Amino acid sequence: MKLKHYFLTVAACAALMGCNHDKQSVSEQPVSSQDVKDKIKDAASATKDYAVQSKDEFVAAMDEKMKDLDAKIDQLAAKSADYKDDAKEQADKTLADLRAQRAALGKKYDELKQASQDTWDKTKAAFQSAWDDLEKAYDDAKDKFK
Repeated sequence: MKLKHYFLTVAACAALMGCNHDKQSVSEQPVSSQDVKDKIKDAASATKDYAVQSKDEFVAAMDEKMKDLDAKIDQLAAKSADYKDDAKEQADKTLADLRAQRAALGKKYDELKQASQDTWDKTKAAFQSAWDDLEKAYDDAKDKFK
């Protein structure tokens, strides 16, 4: 146990002796206020570029998801084509409701594409809420069409 403490003490002393506190990493040239402004401007530009890229990626992904959902709704419509009487009436009403929700989502999607950086978060949240509602409505409708 004494030997262990001895080695730890020697290692700590060696580490401290190896550290030279006189040499600190200081730039040769002083930083001007213009340098700071330029760095902030570059960072802001990079952040804006990233936000635009993220927006574009989200919009493209949601466009694909909406196309997939449109195809699924069309499949439900094809499935209900052979229904008769009350079943046909209920299926048509369910499909009309789905299509109305899809049309409302389309408007939210247009708003999403036009959203500025300032309104992006709010617009995205509204779209996401409408999307979640439509997905749930589709799942409910799909269960009725079995």
